[in-house]
Amino acid sequence: MKNKNDTLKRLLSLALTGALMFSINTHAFERSAGDVDNNGNIDAKDCSVIVQKTINNSFTVDPEYNIFADVNADGYVDAKDAAIVFQYVLKQNVTLKTNKQEESSTEATTESKVNEVTYDLKGDDIKAVAGTLYSDSQTYGAYTILPQYKYGSREVTVNSETYNQFIQLNGVGDSTKNAVTFFAPTQGTFSVIARSSNATEVRNLVVADSSGKELGVFTMPVSGDEPQVCTVDIPSSGRYYIYSTIKNINIYRLTYRSTGNDFVTESTTEATTKESTEGTTHEPWTETSTEIPTFSGSTDDGTVVKNFEELKSAISNGDKKIYISGTILCSERISLDKNDANVEFFGLTNSDGTAATLDFTPLRDSRTSSGSGGSGFFIPSGAGGYTFRNLIIEKAGDCGIRIQGNNNTFTNCIFRYNNNSGVSVTGGGSGNIFYYVDSYRNGDIVQKNGSDADGFSVKLQAGENNYFYNCRAWENSDDGWDSYDRGTPYVGAIYYIECVTWNNGNPYVFTGEYDYEHGYALDKDLLYVEEILRQDPDFESKYNAHTVSSWPHVTLNLLGTSNTYEKIHSVSWLGNPNGFKFGSAETPNTSYRYIENCIAYGHENTPNQKPAKGFDQNNGYAKYDIKNALSFDNGQNYWMDRMSAVSMEGVFYGFSNYSQTQADAPGDLTITSPSTEKEEQIRKEVSEKSGYILEKVYKDILPGKVLYNVF
Repeated sequence: MKNKNDTLKRLLSLALTGALMFSINTHAFERSAGDVDNNGNIDAKDCSVIVQKTINNSFTVDPEYNIFADVNADGYVDAKDAAIVFQYVLKQNVTLKTNKQEESSTEATTESKVNEVTYDLKGDDIKAVAGTLYSDSQTYGAYTILPQYKYGSREVTVNSETYNQFIQLNGVGDSTKNAVTFFAPTQGTFSVIARSSNATEVRNLVVADSSGKELGVFTMPVSGDEPQVCTVDIPSSGRYYIYSTIKNINIYRLTYRSTGNDFVTESTTEATTKESTEGTTHEPWTETSTEIPTFSGSTDDGTVVKNFEELKSAISNGDKKIYISGTILCSERISLDKNDANVEFFGLTNSDGTAATLDFTPLRDSRTSSGSGGSGFFIPSGAGGYTFRNLIIEKAGDCGIRIQGNNNTFTNCIFRYNNNSGVSVTGGGSGNIFYYVDSYRNGDIVQKNGSDADGFSVKLQAGENNYFYNCRAWENSDDGWDSYDRGTPYVGAIYYIECVTWNNGNPYVFTGEYDYEHGYALDKDLLYVEEILRQDPDFESKYNAHTVSSWPHVTLNLLGTSNTYEKIHSVSWLGNPNGFKFGSAETPNTSYRYIENCIAYGHENTPNQKPAKGFDQNNGYAKYDIKNALSFDNGQNYWMDRMSAVSMEGVFYGFSNYSQTQADAPGDLTITSPSTEKEEQIRKEVSEKSGYILEKVYKDILPGKVLYNVF
């Protein structure tokens, strides 16, 4: 696998110059830090485990387990954590809710402790020192003001509350200066009341964690306007920072509100399903709730498999939890045909942080024809109840997984280099849920010259309520997401929330030229590049030296057919450079899509596809609800004039600086072009977040949840 150190260059080449927000009914599943053995109690056993691991210097378990032993969240499991647990045990041996106890969202709110720490300057006598520039840190309870800063006095009213004093963060800040910092002992929410110090210039306020990850970026109103109340979710315990990205900002009040217990609480969220009726509800869930479990650190509750024979045996034996270790070469399609199977495939993280991998190259190379028999996994109609977690699935002869069954869940997985779509849901498949799934560089360039391989394909009689949360699709040979209709029953309701897609349908990606032109490492997992290296073993050294004078023209042979360089780079290329494709000409207005906080960008025109689109109705008439969207640097950003919006909320950004060839046709939407400053901020955020994802996946590390804070 290639190592792309300068991953941001990939995003710059697309002309980037710069918590689940979906309303659902929830059931909470909680486990507290300190409960290391996950038995529901914080007790002497937990203290003993931490002490033993510290003495043996062997606490190298999965990070998701490690968080419960690192009680003080300082990044180390040591005697300090044991001391905290022991002190807690002496005070109170409390029985906690485990992650197997279900309760309603109302009960969860009632039973959880809610602590609020507010600091405003109403009571501080600072008038005598107003305007003085301070270069030393100052602490006010939970909050520390990092130099440089000033105090000021000016009365304002926000939500019927009067504030007459403020802290002025003096200039651009970070985790060392011109900021306010605090330590959150649990998950919660944080709000700040602030505005720009300037009468004409708006400025950006950032809330970030200790790694620099931005949880929220807010545009502060000018000093003559009412200050803004900015609120962000605090996902876990840790240190957080509030600072300006431009110049001075005045802060009137800071409030951290804990929604966890005394110890760090990692909770997961479930929801019950309501069937959508013409867009009147936004809840994508089936009637069966699906828990996202936390790894306990032990594999005693399942079977560990290290090769394909062991994997087949575990499936045949009906094992309920199958732990995948290392990389397994798979020589056959894996069919999962049980109903309500309650089977989980769980990838164990390798010692170097890389993910467990199921590599279907042997299956692909053994086949003499294309078709669904070459899929990595197949879940037929009537089957379901399977869970996939923390896995890479790659290089199948057809789709990475083809789903016709129901109620399957995928969390923190990657589908890549498959010879059809990374994920295919079709033929009645319904109630399938995808969290933090990446699908990239899937391409049917040999058998179909790029025409059919999407990142996520939910089409051709796919059933109701398939749901994608914080998933990413990029550089697939056809679309990012496709919901093409042909014949009845029509594709059911699909939900896209916090999803991002870019640069799909680009033939130069699949020949390797795109990487070469932009200075990226050679991608030796591309079929075309594999063939180049077979014919010219010295090609990699020439590539790295950037001395390739002309790109090699080779012929690919795979799955009983062949393709040539000339055909890939001609009007015969059939890949569609589209981001979200919401149907086809057969899609009726009874079909439904839900779109929230979604982004599509960087889709370039090809000889066969002009314009390339970000949000694409594809001549369909589906109804939809939408809350926030961003589309930019596509041949056409929005083409949705035949679709009907049931509701519209938030902002719908559209801008372009190089590739747009056709005016937007947004239909019911009113497209907003942000200010130059806001556009730069958006581009920077998208570039950094996508760059982070690329950096992880090209090192075989699972990115997990990555939210783009642009709305």
